[in-house]
Amino acid sequence: MRKYYWLLLLLLLAIVSRWGSFLISVINHDESTYIVIADEMLRGEVYLREVIDTKPIGIFWIYAALIKLTGGSILALRAAAAAVVGLGGWGLFLAGRRATGSERVGVAAGVIYIFCCSLFTFYGVSPNTEIFFNLFTIAAVALAVAPRVREGTEAPAWHWPVAGLCLGLAFIIKPFAAAEALAVGLFLVWYYGRQRAVGKVLGYGMLLVSAFALPLVAVFAYYYRLGLLEQFYFYSFEVSSAYPIELPWYLRLKYMGDYLLRFSPFVIIGAGTLVQAWRLRSKEKIRWELYLLLQFALVTVVVLLTGKRFGHYQIQLHPVIALFAAVWWAPGSTVFGRLRHPGLYRRLPVIVGGLALVLGIGHYFNYAKKRDEPRQIAAYFKDKLAPAETFFLLNGFQIAYHLVDRPVPTPYVHSSLLFLDHHVRAFQIDELAEAERILQDASVRYLVGRKVDPNADTPLTQRLMEDFHQVDTIGDRLLVYQRR
Repeated sequence: MRKYYWLLLLLLLAIVSRWGSFLISVINHDESTYIVIADEMLRGEVYLREVIDTKPIGIFWIYAALIKLTGGSILALRAAAAAVVGLGGWGLFLAGRRATGSERVGVAAGVIYIFCCSLFTFYGVSPNTEIFFNLFTIAAVALAVAPRVREGTEAPAWHWPVAGLCLGLAFIIKPFAAAEALAVGLFLVWYYGRQRAVGKVLGYGMLLVSAFALPLVAVFAYYYRLGLLEQFYFYSFEVSSAYPIELPWYLRLKYMGDYLLRFSPFVIIGAGTLVQAWRLRSKEKIRWELYLLLQFALVTVVVLLTGKRFGHYQIQLHPVIALFAAVWWAPGSTVFGRLRHPGLYRRLPVIVGGLALVLGIGHYFNYAKKRDEPRQIAAYFKDKLAPAETFFLLNGFQIAYHLVDRPVPTPYVHSSLLFLDHHVRAFQIDELAEAERILQDASVRYLVGRKVDPNADTPLTQRLMEDFHQVDTIGDRLLVYQRR
């Protein structure tokens, strides 16, 4: 029953660490896109037909479920995301405890993961796909890998298909989860290969791969039934390949160096435990840490291949860093001995709780001073729109559709898709045709845009302005246009 005790504590730690970020309507526009597209799907719209983005459908199904469960308030959705982070921490608690036999290692892994996800805006505070698919990859490692790195432990065969299913679910949220899937598959081959159990390599390998494929087949069947395979292929593969980003190798190293420096205390502690394990020739620790190094390397390759330097991509490394550093708490570990002062150990729960509280309060004051223009937009339109009327936002603030509970008058929910040239080219959008689509929608009564926004000066906007004129302002930075 102690594992459920730690589940509750880790969920509480995640809430306390992140509560200060629950109130502002936008931390990152990707989260807004997940919510608004999920709204459209709940209204009966079909993803990749009436609403369009490049992300796999899994994240939108998750947000549709969360909106149903929470009622859709931003505070409740952020609390749900915090709960997902807490569940991920609990999964790491189970993985760390199974791999080392030490409850302290498991607790440390869970706590470190929650702090990693709750420190920096674009490395976990903003809910993004990574915190959701991490939950499934963590579960797969806790089931398939962690129990098998210790000598003399027996683990049931059902772990492999369940782990495969978890990895497949992670993949339909974001294909980057292929890195963890490969790591688990290579571990399976090594684990049974060293026992010369060829039958188990083949049998369990088939179970793992078959279960992994189930979510992928389900998505394919979904679009096949709707007759949308051509659109599925175009938005899943061709659009992504249309972004030619060739980042020089030294900038890719800088990108990784920035991540390692941000979380350097955990990286240093993990490296110290690895060195000590090699010196003491501790087979179990070496096996576990070598697996973690393999997963770290594969995730790093996947992240760097994109040629992009988004911080949220590296959230995928948080579970490895947490498990790696947590081994410092394993029995027999003596590296960095000055940190093992008995008084410090006794005060550790108070220190962790205090840090979480300070972090939550810090987020509150950080976000409280930021402008919340989507809420201003929502307040402005609260009494101005008839039930069947809506508005169109020029380059931004898409969460306002959710706050006002109005449909989006374009398939391209993420505003940048219509207003940044490289997105317009990649998606092959006819801007004038899209403008005509919006103008032909009689329910679109208003436009809202910034007073100064060079990115919004596009053929689409120029065509819309022929039929709209300015009538009001919202705050000191937004203009309101009404249909002539």
